[in-house]
Amino acid sequence: MHGRIRSAPPGSPLTPEPVILDPSHPFTQMLLQQFHVWHGHHGQDSVANDVRQTYWVLKLRTAVRRTWTVCQQCKNERAQPTPPQMGQIPDARVATFIRPFTHCGMDYFGPLTVTIGRRHEKRYGVIFTCLTTRAVHLELSHDLTTDCTIMAIRRLISRRGCPGVIYSDNGTNLRGTARELKESLDQLDQTRLTAELTPRGIKWEFNPPAAPHMGGAWERLVRSVKTALRAVLKERAPREDTLITLLTEVEAILTSRPLTHVSSDPTDDNSLTPNHFLLGTPSAAPVPGVFSGDDLHLRRQWRIVQVLADHFWRRWIKEYLPTLARRTKWHGRTEKKVEVRDVVVIADDNAVRITWPKGIVTATYPGRDGLVRVADVKIQTGVFRRPVAKLCVLDVRCVSDG
Repeated sequence: MHGRIRSAPPGSPLTPEPVILDPSHPFTQMLLQQFHVWHGHHGQDSVANDVRQTYWVLKLRTAVRRTWTVCQQCKNERAQPTPPQMGQIPDARVATFIRPFTHCGMDYFGPLTVTIGRRHEKRYGVIFTCLTTRAVHLELSHDLTTDCTIMAIRRLISRRGCPGVIYSDNGTNLRGTARELKESLDQLDQTRLTAELTPRGIKWEFNPPAAPHMGGAWERLVRSVKTALRAVLKERAPREDTLITLLTEVEAILTSRPLTHVSSDPTDDNSLTPNHFLLGTPSAAPVPGVFSGDDLHLRRQWRIVQVLADHFWRRWIKEYLPTLARRTKWHGRTEKKVEVRDVVVIADDNAVRITWPKGIVTATYPGRDGLVRVADVKIQTGVFRRPVAKLCVLDVRCVSDG
């Protein structure tokens, strides 16, 4: 290029007559890629400034931006998880006309400090929540052994009835808890738990690892329990019997919370609460509702109870069930679906991005709507099952069988 700076001082890095390059030519693209690597894969202005010292590339900024866009390493570093559309409500959340705690979720929280004589010891809370009526049952566990877990479930069975299915997280799902709690729950003997519960007709289902959003039904209630405990716990390390009493009071508070809109009209029925299905009343109030004349002449007590239960279930279907239809996030369908042989990066919020493992998808598990939300990923240390919301799909694909 014949410019006007031929008289530039000698030794200057600027070339007086730079070579004119076509931005679409392969040589120009390789040249810009080399400058891009020299600058550590960042700094588009710095790359453009250094190129301009020696070469005159037409539409330089556009060409440099295109180089940054097509760089595979940069695309890998910019890849983000693409959560699929929020799935359908599980069957356990919409099962009607059944006994409370037939489908329940289970989780641990803590540790909680108690005073035993002159020493302090740790205890752990166990929360059971009915996935249909949203009732809560709290237990205090002495430790995190398999025996204590089985005893907590047996106390639930004795007081609330035998559940049909228990849903819980893996130990790796726990957030904001002590490391010892995570490590201990990972060591639970699942074989022994299954052998203990199978004769009772109980099925235990675990969510995929690193998928706390799949257990939001009980994760949110754990937060409510902690909030209520902070309000009623007057001392940091109460006696054990005091803590058991406080957990029972917190359980009563949560089971009396409204599930539906609280109306300001005094003629409307009381808001539906989990206590309606457990006690027949919202708390200690009299039984609400207006019944027909035939209902008032029922002689047998079990029929009266059945009429009340049906009345509350009809209200549950009419008032509470429609509130579950709305998707709070992940509204749209993603264009890119996770498939077998896709190369992905497993996102880990607790680690820096440079340490996130890279692997290959070996199996996918579509839901009822055909969308894949869980996949098996093979990395260097083995095969792990992870939710798609934690997978960053790269635009490369494995072609070999290995």
